[in-house]
Amino acid sequence: MSSAHITDCAQHASLDAAVNDLLVLWQHPESRQIHPIGRFSYDGEVFTFSYTRHAHNIPDFRPLPGLALDGVAYQDTRMPTLFQQRTMSPSRPDFDAVMQHLGIAPRDATPWEQIVHSGGHRAGDTLQFMELPSVAAGHVHARFLTNGIRHIPNGTTRILNGASFQVSTEEQERALGSLRFGDELSLLLESDNPKDPDAVVVAHSGVPLGWVPRILSTGVRELIEGGQHVRATVHRIADSSAPPHVRLVVDLDAEAPIGFTFDASGNWEPYRI
Repeated sequence: MSSAHITDCAQHASLDAAVNDLLVLWQHPESRQIHPIGRFSYDGEVFTFSYTRHAHNIPDFRPLPGLALDGVAYQDTRMPTLFQQRTMSPSRPDFDAVMQHLGIAPRDATPWEQIVHSGGHRAGDTLQFMELPSVAAGHVHARFLTNGIRHIPNGTTRILNGASFQVSTEEQERALGSLRFGDELSLLLESDNPKDPDAVVVAHSGVPLGWVPRILSTGVRELIEGGQHVRATVHRIADSSAPPHVRLVVDLDAEAPIGFTFDASGNWEPYRI
């Protein structure tokens, strides 16, 4: 993929409306279930973190270091240390290259922007961050990092929209390498996924690429099965030198049926005393 194309993606990203609210997700180390445990926001001056209602109902969940589970929101001009550790210092020799993979101009790569674009991923970690999807004025919008890209070409035959698919690493890489900003993607319903019964696969030209995040898959499947027109497009694509978890960022847009929400039980709402 050319450096000009990567620069083009970064320019598109820099024109986005500011993201100021993230959902903090925690993966249970034993069950591997994904839990929405926090809300993290930034208004340009103050960082705010609150645990969700759901976090208070996880029997064996322990508070994050430095962030008490007491119903009082963290508010400070400094990012919580635990989250700051998921960002890079501009003094690192690979800083510019990593920011290019994330679609951020190095001069704009504040700690907040790094978290927004990278999902706060650290190897072997159980935390990740996701832009909060919106449902407003009859419209659904979500932006997400495509999950599990490296697990797609593992020799498994997958049943997607009732048909059998198996993809090699070479086929997947060709499909990823052909993508450009704004390209249309397909969303395919997967049957018998042992980790997510509502699994939805992101594909291009018939080639499976990865999955919609589990925290969104139930809602996305509901929209598709309900007959809504769900449009998925490439927001950002990085080349093969990028870590798999940041290769492909997808924009999802759909009409919202009356009463639709990704969080019907209110689990994502901040907990208050």
